Amino acid sequence: MRSSRAGLALLSLLASPALATVPNGFQETAYSSSSLTYATGLAWAPDGSGRLFILNKHGTVRIATMRDGELVTQNNTLVTTVFATESVHTNSECGLIGMAFDPNYAVNRYVYLFVTATASKQQIVRYTDANGVGTARTVLIDNLPTAGNNHDGGAVGFGLDGKLYWAIGDLGNDSGVDADLTSLASKVGRANPDGTPANDNPFNDGVGPNNEYIWARGFRNPLTFTFQPGTGRLWVNSVGTDYEQVFVVGERDHAGYNDYENNQPAGYITPAIKYRTNNTDTRNLTTSGGAVRSGGIVTFTTTETHGFRKGETITVAGVTDTSFNGTVYVASTPSANKWTAVQAGPDANSGGGTAKTQHLGGSITGGVFYDSTLFPSEYRGNFLFGDYNSHRLVRATLAADGTVATVDSWGTDFYQAVDMDVGPDGALYVVGVTSNRITRVKPEAPGQKLIVSALNHAVVESGRIVFTVRLAEAPTADVTVNVQRASGDEDLTLSSGAQLRFTAANWNQLQTVTIDAAEDADINPDTALFTVSAAGLDTETVRVTSIDNNGARLVLSTVELTLDEGGSGTFTVALSKRPTSNVSVTVARTSGDTDVSVSGGATRTFTPSNWSTPQTVTVAAAEDADNLRDTATITVAAVGSDARTLSVTVQDNEPLEPTITSTPITRAVVGAPYRYDVVAEGRPAPTFSLTSSIQGPIIAESTGWLTWTPQEVGTVDMSVYASNGVSPDAVQSFQVTVKADEPPQAVLTRPAPGEVVSGTMAEFYGDCVDDLGCTRAEFYVDGVLESTDAQDSGHYHYGGEHNRWDTTSLKEGVHQVRMVVYDTAGRSASAGAWVCVGTGPCAAPEPMDGGTGPVDGGSNPGTEVPEGGCGCGAGPGGALAWLGLVLFLRRRRA
Repeated sequence: MRSSRAGLALLSLLASPALATVPNGFQETAYSSSSLTYATGLAWAPDGSGRLFILNKHGTVRIATMRDGELVTQNNTLVTTVFATESVHTNSECGLIGMAFDPNYAVNRYVYLFVTATASKQQIVRYTDANGVGTARTVLIDNLPTAGNNHDGGAVGFGLDGKLYWAIGDLGNDSGVDADLTSLASKVGRANPDGTPANDNPFNDGVGPNNEYIWARGFRNPLTFTFQPGTGRLWVNSVGTDYEQVFVVGERDHAGYNDYENNQPAGYITPAIKYRTNNTDTRNLTTSGGAVRSGGIVTFTTTETHGFRKGETITVAGVTDTSFNGTVYVASTPSANKWTAVQAGPDANSGGGTAKTQHLGGSITGGVFYDSTLFPSEYRGNFLFGDYNSHRLVRATLAADGTVATVDSWGTDFYQAVDMDVGPDGALYVVGVTSNRITRVKPEAPGQKLIVSALNHAVVESGRIVFTVRLAEAPTADVTVNVQRASGDEDLTLSSGAQLRFTAANWNQLQTVTIDAAEDADINPDTALFTVSAAGLDTETVRVTSIDNNGARLVLSTVELTLDEGGSGTFTVALSKRPTSNVSVTVARTSGDTDVSVSGGATRTFTPSNWSTPQTVTVAAAEDADNLRDTATITVAAVGSDARTLSVTVQDNEPLEPTITSTPITRAVVGAPYRYDVVAEGRPAPTFSLTSSIQGPIIAESTGWLTWTPQEVGTVDMSVYASNGVSPDAVQSFQVTVKADEPPQAVLTRPAPGEVVSGTMAEFYGDCVDDLGCTRAEFYVDGVLESTDAQDSGHYHYGGEHNRWDTTSLKEGVHQVRMVVYDTAGRSASAGAWVCVGTGPCAAPEPMDGGTGPVDGGSNPGTEVPEGGCGCGAGPGGALAWLGLVLFLRRRRA
């Protein structure tokens, strides 16, 4: 998108989406505002204030406020205020795409944002909430990977261990897949709240090659996640190529991408919930013994691997004994070809027929566990999530052992549903990307009950949490609510809200209860149960668990030291908070060259008086006879608590002959600048010179930059020299082949030949491939120029972004589309396809004519949708029909 005006102009063309359809017994209310457009998420502040934070893809965080049980509106428009505005890169799924609240938010007021800062990096940024305005902006984690396109992730949140977690996908180009431990792409990351890597991360190897932040791996597009209340288990929603998958992720887990989707072998985690991307799976049952019922349990046997998951809804049809036919839930999966279901009926044996999965959509989005009291009791602990393509909400119930029991479509027409959260009123709130509204879902007649904002809480030691209480309906007489600790650790105490009073005037206003957590000496989490009760109403129980912060953390002035051989350097160490007693800190070389040593004693002592005063540590590097670069690791450890590492590199002072380590660039194009950065090592630093078979190429003596603009086709011999007075000089000889500038190639990715397109948000995009670069692309429909995308990326979209092609003005039937691309010399190429507008099918037209690229509608190399080319499944049937700005969910909830 080029500007917000362009987006608003587009919205004026979009038909208003239909109102949501909710299950019987529930009702929905829509809160509308144009400021909600391009929403990427929402979350309620956990401080009892009744404030709803809403994310906008283009960088703005807004706040809506609940008053007397309703979000505040004016002239039927939701009233919002701006909390913060980030400068973000917004191509495709990039932008402001995730948010989380600190587990000690009631005290420190910290709000965390996940942003695509530029086309090459993402960040986790922290703000302090100062009366509804974000202040003290701090970049906690910088240089998180992105390719400026899709599969950026955006999930961010805090676990029950008090650590900050986030998730990033494969960047749309398979980055970080196959458990590449050097990259945070395709990973779940984990850090201390200050942004430093957690020492106990499973692949943290200090100064080794691994990225120290990695917690789990193998995720294609983990846009959202949520921590399950009470258990703290991390549920990750990952958008797939062929399957949408929900994983329950633990330390070191591997989900298998890009080798596996819903077919992970031993050693990998399998999805707890999955569904076919924009489709269903049908499996044949064996003709003999394909269905065997015994004691109300049916064992089904398929002729091939079924790929079903526990709790999945399956429709059985065509079995010879028709008593087996119908809809059932998968109860277990004993083997790759057998699955069971509970089904009433006499013991029987039959075969034949099929087992078919349900169609739920094609792009899984935000999810939340229902942890409040307004909904009927059977909803407690349910996992609800959305699908962007189908506009469905899906409900999963859990069995007593925590496994999935049932998965069903629950609500429909939640247009472009992208995220959801449970409000302090116990209602479910859902936001869509361009629906311009937030939808509230609640029971039509809940009956009088106590509404507790959440039943499970985590509180940081020495911190506090707040939960709210209100009534479901206006009372006929005043209601007194009592809150008290019923059992558990005495370090968790009720500090306010022990007695609350509700009347016919204030029954729907939020009243707060505050729980404090005392600091203790152990490292174990504390737990306590608090009851919320009133005469004549069901008593609710709130579970509070402490997050042990292990006391003070070590603060180092640097994590890297570079020393000269025979020299020394220093760093400082202090504590992050006042300890309750003296803390001994040891400093020692734990690996690497023995020429590196710690001077001045191995122990430092910090007291409750000097804990914040940095103490200096000196590291020395002894002279040695070799000319190698020494390295070592220094470990700083607080006894029984935190530990940090510092890497040391020693620059040798022995003369060393030069060595050229760079690889030459051996191709050039007439008229295009040629640049080769020659890199050489040696002591002292080398200088550079060049010989060439033609005039023109030059090299910078001090930097090694070789530059030249070729004027004609041919082969040029070159030799570069690196000299530093130590023999011998380094020489690198090579040939550069100069070719003429070639015309571009057009690669049309969507629509595919014969694809059925409809609506206001169809896909029309592709690429320009050229040896010097491309300048723009033009998009034609039936020979008429309708859109131009002018940028130098080589990746072009109708309207400048995904899903900007409005097909509603086209008659049903066959139409021809063409993308024409231009290179820097003004030469062009085109690629095209025929499409079917409407519901289809359409008869294939005569082959297209003209154009400088293959456009026959069948052999066009751009008509095959490459995996990862849109933010979803590949191909027109599995593609994520989304808004190019989307798929930026997260779930950052703790």
